[in-house]
Parts: sequence; C-alpha cells; structure tokens
Amino acid sequence: MANKTKSDYDKMTNEELVAIIDPMNTTQFSFVDVDTKIRYFLFKFGNAFAEAIKGTNLFFAGVVAQSIAESGYGKSNLAKNANNFAGVKYIASLHPAFYETQTKEVIKGKTVTITAKFAKFPTALDGVKNHIETLMKPRYEKARLTAKTPEEQIKMIVQAGYATLNATTYVNILKGNIKRIQNKIPIGKVV
Repeated sequence: MANKTKSDYDKMTNEELVAIIDPMNTTQFSFVDVDTKIRYFLFKFGNAFAEAIKGTNLFFAGVVAQSIAESGYGKSNLAKNANNFAGVKYIASLHPAFYETQTKEVIKGKTVTITAKFAKFPTALDGVKNHIETLMKPRYEKARLTAKTPEEQIKMIVQAGYATLNATTYVNILKGNIKRIQNKIPIGKVV
C-alpha cells in the first residue's frame, strides 16, 4: 500500500477512507495525518457517540477526544476486538463478556506488563454507552453541570478520579483533538 498524503485522503469519500484505513496495521496507520484520523474516527463511530451522550450535559468533543486517546483512534486491539473505547476493566456482574489482553499497569511504583480482562461489548454503541455511563456517575456531576468548555469538563472529570494522570497533563493530551473535532462537528455541551 503506497503512502497517501492528506490531500489524497481529503479527496476520498468517508466510505473510501474507512475501506483504506481499516486494514492498515499500526505502522501504516502511524503515517496517516491527524486530521484524517479524526475524520475516520468520527465517520466510523461519531453517530454512536452522538446517540449515547444525548441529554448528559457532556461535551461531544471532550468525550470523543477522550475515547480517541484511550483507543488509538479506534484502532487498538481493545477497540477492534471488544468495542471497548475507554479501557473499561471487566466486572462479571456488570459486563456480558470479557477480552483478555496485555496491558501496562503501575504496581508499587513500577510500570509492569500484565494480562488483564477488559469488558467486551457486542457493538460499538454498547461500548460507547458504557463509557458514558461511567461519566454519568455522581462524582462527575459537577463537571457535567458547571464546566463551560470541553477542556474544563475533562479536567474536572480527571480531578474527580477518572484517571491517574495529572489533570493538566491529561487535558493537554486531548486539547489538539478537541479543537479538531470542534472544527469538524461544531457542537458543544449536549443537553
């Protein structure tokens, strides 16, 4: 497969873009420009996110950017094989199935690779809905109700315990993609 430029991808329909990108391996995908990766992810999964966040007071761009970071634009093994876009660990009483894979964890201050069970969802929409259910927990209520921007909302969600990374670092990882998503789909908080 010959390397394509952003201009080449821009000329493709969304369907053509997905047909080209879906079979790419990690190395090939790494050469795709970020705007094209965003377009790919939004076309493939955007409707599931739009449907799942209705009435939640979550910012569309923030939630999508979060899932992009967690799932490698939907190309991670966890996203492809388990429709899991947020690294949701498997809990037998909550999830219908699991997907077992290696992951990096910090144990006693050291990063180690372990094999872990993650929730496996039947469809992308089910995986997205589960991520949204997590963000609807009471500890994130203040972020949903008071945040004025996607960045502020994500920062508040992280400060409420969503991730182990420093909130500013986490937001900085997402900031560029939040702007790209807003440029492509200019909607704010979904109430």
